[in-house]
Amino acid sequence: MAIFPPSFFSIQVGFAPLPPPWFDALREIEIETAVGQASIFRLHFELSRNAWGDFDALAVDLFRPLVPITIRISAGPGVPLTVINGFVADGQLQASNTPGASTYEVVGMDALGTLMAHVDLPFSWPNMSDDLIATTIFGRYGMIPVVMPVPPFRTMLDTTTTQRGTDAAFLQVLARRNSVSLYIQPEPLSGRDMGHFHPPLVPPLPPQGVLSIDFGAQTNLDSFSVGTDMLKPTGVVGVKTDPRTRAPIPVIAPVAAEMPMGLEPALTRVVPPPVETRFGDTAASPAEAVWHASQRATESARAIQASAEVDGLKFARPLFVGVPVLVRGAGRQHSGLYMVDRVTHRISRDDYTQSVGLWRNAVGLTGAEVFVDPLAVA
Repeated sequence: MAIFPPSFFSIQVGFAPLPPPWFDALREIEIETAVGQASIFRLHFELSRNAWGDFDALAVDLFRPLVPITIRISAGPGVPLTVINGFVADGQLQASNTPGASTYEVVGMDALGTLMAHVDLPFSWPNMSDDLIATTIFGRYGMIPVVMPVPPFRTMLDTTTTQRGTDAAFLQVLARRNSVSLYIQPEPLSGRDMGHFHPPLVPPLPPQGVLSIDFGAQTNLDSFSVGTDMLKPTGVVGVKTDPRTRAPIPVIAPVAAEMPMGLEPALTRVVPPPVETRFGDTAASPAEAVWHASQRATESARAIQASAEVDGLKFARPLFVGVPVLVRGAGRQHSGLYMVDRVTHRISRDDYTQSVGLWRNAVGLTGAEVFVDPLAVA
């Protein structure tokens, strides 16, 4: 009977290690993390009968609603890194007549999909900017807010922000309005949840590692594919009426407002450059309309989308969303810096893989990339 978990993962249920009967029945862990939505985990168990005819692992009602679950991974250097803090949301039993074929799946989500989506009460936020509102909401749940200021366009002279719906739904509205990244991710070492509400952390934030395809002994990718929606990047022009003077104010955003991640920005590659005209903007003021247009142009420039299958044991640590990563071996045009947008971890007793979704807003190598990974397995 296994008493201690393998060296590369551990699970805590209600702040205690997963009990041996459940650990013996555990066959696979699947964790999906992504920017803009709640992270989710699935624990797959194989069940057998005990002497009393009950399923052995289900004899104890361990996974009750909203029981906290923490999953850590310590591949490579051996330092446990917290991948997700979640809460039990669902349990699915598949009973079978075949001995050993019955299964039980525990499904849970982080606070964005559970605690923060649990209570629906209207609330007013008078004279508060959207970033201050997000900071306050994250603080309600004991999270460390990672919030960057957004321009305080909405004051009591213009409008009063009113929350209708759950905290999770309202944060999604604020994130869409400001074109920022919204997600919850634990601080890897301490394990404390951090609430993210900010634009993508593009350079100068350092990359979290180097992913290599067809690169000899340093290869840690099983596959890598990339596609470019070449006509997606677009500038924005429009007109917004000033609510006080009724004068038409031009709104112009010809280029992206974030640093390019490659040599040639996606928006400058299209000649003649496409232009999107916007008149029905929901902004409360011309200044907010300009902000919305700039964010629309910036978001449209993220037209290079990639996916990769990572050998987790060779890469030796989990990848985290919202942090850039370097890719090499994909040719001069498609190697370079990418932003990690989603990660699916699949963990078993003898294997660990990561399916990763990436994006960037430019093509080509700048020459400033440093393809050195100090944490890579020798």
